[in-house]
Amino acid sequence: MNELIITIMLVIPSPHQLTDWSVNEIPTQIQIIHKSGLEVSYTATPVSCKFKPRHEREMVFQSPQNRCYSVYDLGSPQFVRHPNYWYPVELPKPARLNLEE
Repeated sequence: MNELIITIMLVIPSPHQLTDWSVNEIPTQIQIIHKSGLEVSYTATPVSCKFKPRHEREMVFQSPQNRCYSVYDLGSPQFVRHPNYWYPVELPKPARLNLEE
């Protein structure tokens, strides 16, 4: 039986173009709010406020209470918010080549 796979592509703006951000009550998630109203949630790690990003896909956020959080990989969001619900983001898995023939 042939199967049909339907993929919906969601374009998430660059986190560097954010308009606001917040820390979840459990500070392992950072929510980035874009100008369009799109909210994207990333896994965050508490770090020292002296911590510097190690590469261009990493970003450090500092809260007004002088707590800092690092998002290690901006290319891997965990959730995207639709008006009343957070939907998990499932990134495509890399294709495996079958070389056994």
